[in-house]
Amino acid sequence: MIDLNTAAERIWLDTQADCPTLSLEVLPEVDSTNTQLLQRGRDGQTSPTFLAARQQTAGRGRQGRQWQAQPGDSLTCSLGLPLDLDRVPGGGSALSLAVGLAVAEALDTGLAHGPGQDTITLKWPNDLWWRQRKLGGILIEATPAPGLRVGQRWVVIGLGLNLRRLADQDLPHAALQDCTDAPLSAGQAWTWIGAPLLRAVLRFEQHGFAPLRQRYAQRDALAGHDVSLWRGATAQDVLRNAPTQTGRAQGVDDDGALLVHTDAGLQRWTTGDVSVRLAATQAKPAP
Repeated sequence: MIDLNTAAERIWLDTQADCPTLSLEVLPEVDSTNTQLLQRGRDGQTSPTFLAARQQTAGRGRQGRQWQAQPGDSLTCSLGLPLDLDRVPGGGSALSLAVGLAVAEALDTGLAHGPGQDTITLKWPNDLWWRQRKLGGILIEATPAPGLRVGQRWVVIGLGLNLRRLADQDLPHAALQDCTDAPLSAGQAWTWIGAPLLRAVLRFEQHGFAPLRQRYAQRDALAGHDVSLWRGATAQDVLRNAPTQTGRAQGVDDDGALLVHTDAGLQRWTTGDVSVRLAATQAKPAP
């Protein structure tokens, strides 16, 4: 079993050619790795940093959802670095897809998932899925920061990944323990993910999402399925209110927008405050 400190050393060695100034830190407990790195950026600490925590007490997902993590249950980590996303088509929204793709591919490589086996899929815009159950989530946040070049912002990319399924967990989440017979530590998962994630982010800043579109399509969990969408919705709105729109998902475009064929024709949905779910008749997980 690889612990987080050992993982940090391995990732640092593996990324020196890509980002010589990258630092890696492991904290025993933190409110939120994203919150910590966002504040550092606002304070002018803008050297690229990978931060992981053994325990996270106030993690955040999209639309204010909480993500709490006890030691051994999850991998919680964030990557902070200066990026100029305004000149990249799709910006931070498309970056979420690129990050998800990099993490899914790295995990499948680590798990030795080959052709014909179940692979980790991607639910637009920021969820990793295993057999239609949520395996992990991505949260990207950006803030102005002193000392950055014109156009740059301090961008923090947070990842929460379920390692094991809790016996009392009511939500239909998946965990890496479902994907393999061998027990996995947070350190092992971080070792698989760290370097590929950093490289994917650096390539994205240079080339955008378009070169990744075909690879994303191979893992797109929504394509070809009926979906419901809520604009500006909270989690409670999704449970209680009728969707803003329904239709059939038709993949994503070069900017990472979700394409949905509706009664009014093909519509383009970007991220922000949009929630999307498979239609109720398709939402049950595979056996």
